[in-house]
Amino acid sequence: MEHRPLDLTIGFPRETGPERRTICTPALAADLAGAGFGLIAEPGIGAGVGITDDAYTAAGVRLVGADRVWSAPLVLRYKSPDPADLARLSPGQHIGALFHAEGDAGLLAALQSRKVTAWSYEFMAEGGRFPLGKAGGQIAGIQAVLASAQALQHPAGRGVLLGGVDGAEAARVVVIGSGNVGAAAARTAAALGAQVVVLARCEASRADYERRAPAGVRVLVNCRDVLLEQLKDADLLVGAVLVSTYDTSPMITEADLGVMRPGAVIVDATCGYGPGYLPTAGPVQQPGDEPRLVRGILHIKVDTWPALVPATATAAYTSNAAPYLMRLARVVLLGKEDPVVQAAQISRAGQLTHPVLLQHARFYGMQP
Repeated sequence: MEHRPLDLTIGFPRETGPERRTICTPALAADLAGAGFGLIAEPGIGAGVGITDDAYTAAGVRLVGADRVWSAPLVLRYKSPDPADLARLSPGQHIGALFHAEGDAGLLAALQSRKVTAWSYEFMAEGGRFPLGKAGGQIAGIQAVLASAQALQHPAGRGVLLGGVDGAEAARVVVIGSGNVGAAAARTAAALGAQVVVLARCEASRADYERRAPAGVRVLVNCRDVLLEQLKDADLLVGAVLVSTYDTSPMITEADLGVMRPGAVIVDATCGYGPGYLPTAGPVQQPGDEPRLVRGILHIKVDTWPALVPATATAAYTSNAAPYLMRLARVVLLGKEDPVVQAAQISRAGQLTHPVLLQHARFYGMQP
């Protein structure tokens, strides 16, 4: 029988619509090429963040048309493709991206109908953590505080400056969650001069975060009584809980807003699906929208903050993700075993496989 060599090609298509970020940088390309993988990409893939085609060519990338890129056995994107993009794929192909597909019934249906195997970076799990959520989470946490600083200056806001000023009491910031988003929000608020309290999920999380918390940041275990007590004096509350979906119990109800100072700000920095744990935040907003005012409390809920800083996001995300994308390529194209990568599989040959996606498919009334 004739031996057929493995096809080790990875395709990098351009992103959809106004998205400027890219998962393919020359540094990542050079690493993958050095490991023996063949790289093809669409011309202009890095134009949105100032990377020239010549830089890709020098790193070993062959620039070809879109149809050829989408025919590679492994296709890697930054953000989830539009469901229509998946029509470019054939059964048996693999695609990796930040899918967040559980929040999109149309995307779930497209994954099933195209019979492809999909990998969602945010689900890669190692040592109980999600390493590919680090860069985006840090950016979201920082941006949440910066956006809230402006909201506090809104005509309906508290009129409090998050930055410390001699002679004025420091602003009070409460952060729910001590993961990537919460830690970045706490660090940013503390650096501005605010008094910061972080509410951790449990005692183990509290002890873990307290060891690396900025000086002066208090860390408590989140429970109902503690949360309500902290709400009374908060100028800003940052919600940084990782999982928030249709059946997540409310953590702060509309009635609870009555204990807060008028003009305080609540920002949902993780923006899950459905009402979630911060139901008064309402639907997701667009950058630049006016804060939503509910019972005298301003609310912000934006899920696109990393996209507003595409150069920073591309550099930070890809440098952090590079070793994991290498591992993904070895699993898909070389047949290696890797439980960290396997945790990121969301569909296999059209069958939804990840429990989070299966849960949401049932919520949408779909047949998993």
